[in-house]
Parts: sequence; structure tokens; C-alpha cells
Amino acid sequence: MKKFILLALTLLPSLTFAQQLIDINTVAQKVVGIGNLFVSLLIAFAVIWIIVGIIQYLIIGGGDPEKRKEGGMRILYGVIGLFLTMSIWGLVYILRNSFRFGNNNAPTQPLNNQIPNIPIVPNN
Repeated sequence: MKKFILLALTLLPSLTFAQQLIDINTVAQKVVGIGNLFVSLLIAFAVIWIIVGIIQYLIIGGGDPEKRKEGGMRILYGVIGLFLTMSIWGLVYILRNSFRFGNNNAPTQPLNNQIPNIPIVPNN
């Protein structure tokens, strides 16, 4: 019973502020918002991991080579995680712009109105 009450209290804000998902565009906007939040949290976590690694490398492991090695590995893992997060985020951005997801860059006029009229001059 305690677990049910805890679950109800945990989900109460999401039920209180619930919005109707009318069509696929609102669902997609919610998913994109959650994805952006997740990527931001990953970047923040990687930066904090790097900072903790630097502190461990410079301050805590001043004379102990084992602590310095552990700090150096922590920095390396943080840099790799930050690189992977940013590269996947960049790949998604490139794919989104390549296929024009979320942008209204599609031509609104027929193609023949966008091509200028060039008179054809016969060769003499």
C-alpha cells in the first residue's frame, strides 16, 4: 500500500498538468522536448564528470599515482562521453535538416513559377 501511495504522489504532477495530445504533431513536439532535455542532461553530466576527474587528478591524487591514473581515466571517459553525445546530436541535426523534418522549407509555389523565363535564341 505504501508503494501505491508513493507512486500516486510521484505521478500526481504529471496528471495535474496533463495536456491533451490531439495529433501526431503535439506528440512529436513532446518527444523532441524530452529528447532535448535528455541531451542537455547528458552534456551537463559529462562536463561535471570531466570537472570531477580534473579535481581528482590534480588535487586529490597529488602524490598518489593510482589516484592520478584514476582521475586521468575519469577525464578520458568524460571527454569520450561528451564527444559521443555531441556527435550523435549533430548527426540527428544533419538528418533532420536533410529531410526537412520540423521545417517548412518546402516550396509553396509550383516549380514552373520559380524558374525564370529565358528566351531561346536560335543559332545562326
